[in-house]
Amino acid sequence: MKRTLIKIALVVVLVLSAFLLILRFALHESQQPEPKSALPALDPVSFSKRQVLPASNTSAAGINSLIHEANGTLERKYKSVASEIEDFLNARKSAAQQKSEQNISESNFTSQCAVSGAEEITLPQEPKEPVATKPTTKKPPQQTVRQTEKEHVKQPPKKNLAKKAHTKKAYHGLPRLVIIMDDVRSVEQGRMIKSLPVSVTPSIFPATADHPDTPKVARMFACYMVHTPMEAFHYPKEEEHTLRTGDSFRAIDRRIAQIKHNFPRLAAINNHTGSKFTSDTRAMDRLFCALKKYGIRFVDSRTAPTTKACQIGEIHGEEVLSRNIFLDNVDDAEAILERIRESVAYAKKHKVAIAICHPRPATFAALREAPKLLKGVRVVTIDALYR
Repeated sequence: MKRTLIKIALVVVLVLSAFLLILRFALHESQQPEPKSALPALDPVSFSKRQVLPASNTSAAGINSLIHEANGTLERKYKSVASEIEDFLNARKSAAQQKSEQNISESNFTSQCAVSGAEEITLPQEPKEPVATKPTTKKPPQQTVRQTEKEHVKQPPKKNLAKKAHTKKAYHGLPRLVIIMDDVRSVEQGRMIKSLPVSVTPSIFPATADHPDTPKVARMFACYMVHTPMEAFHYPKEEEHTLRTGDSFRAIDRRIAQIKHNFPRLAAINNHTGSKFTSDTRAMDRLFCALKKYGIRFVDSRTAPTTKACQIGEIHGEEVLSRNIFLDNVDDAEAILERIRESVAYAKKHKVAIAICHPRPATFAALREAPKLLKGVRVVTIDALYR
């Protein structure tokens, strides 16, 4: 009888112990915070469960070599998300502080192209229209920038903008979509882009020790851009020769001159990362002084909500195009296809859309399927928007 009671007691204790362990585990799980998405601020997408067409063996081999390039730079760059997207997310944290620090309006800002600073920057003067009502007076053979400062202030660039607006012909065709692929650095990537069934504008890294063959990649395309590294708020994997907010005009001028020399047919540059640089009014002004000197246009990747690109472009009388959508903020082919649908809808609503993507396997897979989603729009390269 005693043995039976002891057995019953042991069973009860075991059952109670198991129950308590299960209860403790359940309480512990309920107290754990839900994991945050790596991309909380970018548009969440809901997409249908459709099967992505498999890539051919040749394309698969190309993608494999793309991921495992000899210099290992892609492996380093794409462990989580693309650099511009990561910079965009980090920049949002600094937006409020940057807005208060860089609150410079057009009314009290004067471009360094017209005013001599500590470095005595001298750029070619714009030709002045003769005024019949004023008597002609002899001027000294060499004018300093300081002597012409007031004349530049009296001639606001908005007048030049109005003249350009009248000369540019209106476009009445299908809505246009531009797909830019950033971070292009190898001939293999160039071949893969050219094999796609849709028109893609490559944005190619400047030539550096990490990717010396980029001028060769540029020669493969009739239209290309240069993906110029610029300083970010928080981005540890900075590229060589990154433009920084503290760079002088001469330093920026030398870099842009080198880009123009290596890529003489470039349609424009856009920023690689650059959330801090594009949010700095003075730095962007120095950049536009150099770009205007070499006849280069700027496309804003919009890696920061505080970007000053359009504001400075207006001061310089330059048209600035801006990115509207990131296609591969989620590294999944189905999600990228959904973003392509959104890009088409945006283009139909606004007559033009600029989408940015990156050379990743899922992106190439989605772009191969893209043609059936592009009805009602015309996919063009970036230079078509300037004509």
